[in-house]
Amino acid sequence: MAVFDFSALGFSRDDVAVVSGAANGIGRSTALMLARSGVAVAAWDVEEQALRALVAEAVPSGGIVVPVVVDVLDAAAVERAWDRTGAIGGPVKYLVNNAGPPSTTPLAVADGVAAAIGSYAAVTEGFVGRHGSDASSVCFVTSISGSFVGGDTQDWYPAAKAGITGYMRNVAVKFRGRPRANAVAPGVTITRRTADRYASAGAQERLRAYPMGRAAEADEVAAVICFLLSRAASYVNGVVLPVDGAVICT
Repeated sequence: MAVFDFSALGFSRDDVAVVSGAANGIGRSTALMLARSGVAVAAWDVEEQALRALVAEAVPSGGIVVPVVVDVLDAAAVERAWDRTGAIGGPVKYLVNNAGPPSTTPLAVADGVAAAIGSYAAVTEGFVGRHGSDASSVCFVTSISGSFVGGDTQDWYPAAKAGITGYMRNVAVKFRGRPRANAVAPGVTITRRTADRYASAGAQERLRAYPMGRAAEADEVAAVICFLLSRAASYVNGVVLPVDGAVICT
């Protein structure tokens, strides 16, 4: 994939973005794109070693990435993470809500929904409560599963993703665009978590049957997230945008 730089879309070097689940996959790609675009990134994740690797990758391009080790399922840890993020300096204008349990995690429906939606809500409430005057945009990472199609994963997963879409739309209306709230709904995306699952010959054959003949790369989803965060999307609010190569059209 190309190295995208979105600085022309209105990002400022005085701005700060929080990206949860930033150590891997879509979150990692998003953190790097924002850093390349001049935004200081508070990279939230539970994986400290992976966060260090992210910081090291951002440095050569001049990007600023500050690692914040946090489990977003722990309300007290989220509050401490916001304290650390506030110490970076500059207005915290952007939030990417991405951290959550993997779709393959065996959870009861009630537990999975509570964890996925509850953690997104806790992080969003901290963002608005602490940085409401600066808050410009929040992007939720959901899925086509639940939002557009049924799921073949754990039962809780499509239920939680549909709920996140509903929560996002409520935020979009409730706060009247401060911040704007939108979501991306990826289809199959190749990341560290999913690579093994789609490596077999059978899985590759199924992917070739998709409208675009392949799965998405993490950078392709991250690019859409950066657009939705940016001033170029200044009147886009309450939208859930599928990034699935037209899978839902088949």
